[in-house]
This record gives sequence, C-alpha cells and structure tokens, in this order.
Amino acid sequence: MTHSPTGTAAAPRTASAAGAAADSDIELIRRLTHEYVSALDGGRLDDLLALFTEDGVWDGTGWGIPAVQGTAALREFFTSTMASNRGTCHLVLNHIIDVDGDAAKGTAYFHAFGRRLDGSLQDSLGLYSDSFARTARGWKFARRSVSGLLTPPAAD
Repeated sequence: MTHSPTGTAAAPRTASAAGAAADSDIELIRRLTHEYVSALDGGRLDDLLALFTEDGVWDGTGWGIPAVQGTAALREFFTSTMASNRGTCHLVLNHIIDVDGDAAKGTAYFHAFGRRLDGSLQDSLGLYSDSFARTARGWKFARRSVSGLLTPPAAD
C-alpha cells in the first residue's frame, strides 16, 4: 500500500503492459540519441547513417544550415561535417520523449565541444527536436532538427 500526498492510504501502483512497453520504447529512443553522438564524435559515418530512416531528415535551419534528406544527402553532409573538425564531443541531456504507437517525438539539449581544423575551439549549446519512427530494425530518426541556444558565432 502506498500513501497519497494527503497521508491517506492509496491503492498500490502497478505498471500496465502498455506503460511498461512505452517506458522500454523511451529507453530505446534515449539510447538512439546517445548512439547518434557516439557515432558522430567517433567519426563512424555508416553507424551514424544507420540511425536514420531511408528518407530521414537532418534539419539545421534553426542554426542557419539547410536541411538534408535521404541517405545519400545525409552521407554527403556528415562526411563534410566530420572533415571540418579535428574532433568533437557532444553531451546530450534533459530528454523529453513522447511515444505514440510506432511514432515518437522528443527534445534534448546538447553541449558540444570541438576543435576546428584551424585549431580554434568550439563550445556550443543547442536543442535537438526529433521525430522518431519504429522500423523493422528498431527506432530510427525520421527527422532531427537542430537549433543553437547559446552558441558563439562561427570563427571567420
């Protein structure tokens, strides 16, 4: 028996099958977001691309970077992005994820550190706004939108 905030006895809480499944989906999606930054920071292009649906979108318009869609366009974009840095380290936190059947939406903040090719340091804070799709191969990004929050201007 549990107690309510008023101090009176309340019925015990039990997890429904649907609730347990949703919790499992949330953890799988959270892991997907961590796999994204691990693959990006590790320079593992094929692993990164495997996290998107075939028609997946990476949208940086909130940061002044045009959106790209589909595996070929994502490959070209991330190849260029990875080549423009000596290395990056992304931290992802404060996930909010809502699952609705085989679709989900979520947000998470990120803090990215990096070193550009010229040796200058990058320190950026931003927000990921995501749409996810459940596929035969698990949860994937259908759309990842990126916007900067407290990001200094790019070095000239």
